[in-house]
Amino acid sequence: MADEIHDLARNKQIVAEFFEIAHGTVAGLEHLDRYVAEDYIQHNPNIEQGREGLRKFFTYILSLPPEERLDPAKEIEVNVIADGEFIARQAIREDGMLVDVFRIHDGLLVEHWDAFRPPPGGKVIHGLE
Repeated sequence: MADEIHDLARNKQIVAEFFEIAHGTVAGLEHLDRYVAEDYIQHNPNIEQGREGLRKFFTYILSLPPEERLDPAKEIEVNVIADGEFIARQAIREDGMLVDVFRIHDGLLVEHWDAFRPPPGGKVIHGLE
């Protein structure tokens, strides 16, 4: 049981560190290899498959001005739930709500799903259309 609790905490930490990269700079994307499996499965149709597809997506997104991307300063509350190899992260934001679900295997993100809901009358953020 203690090992399972440790694994869940470790998986939550992996997702937290991944989001630091995702909200960081293009230069920080060199660290994706530590967190994302080469054959990463992406269920967002706007992002190509694999680690390199994710790197390409974030290279584009991080080049946009903050008002056109997921600016972490707009996060009001973040909730993270871990269950086995799955981590769900809900970000309640000034500009909507984003839910990401990851599957982690051997300490790497191997699969991802997401859903974004803008506020009434709000706009959808690039990559989450």
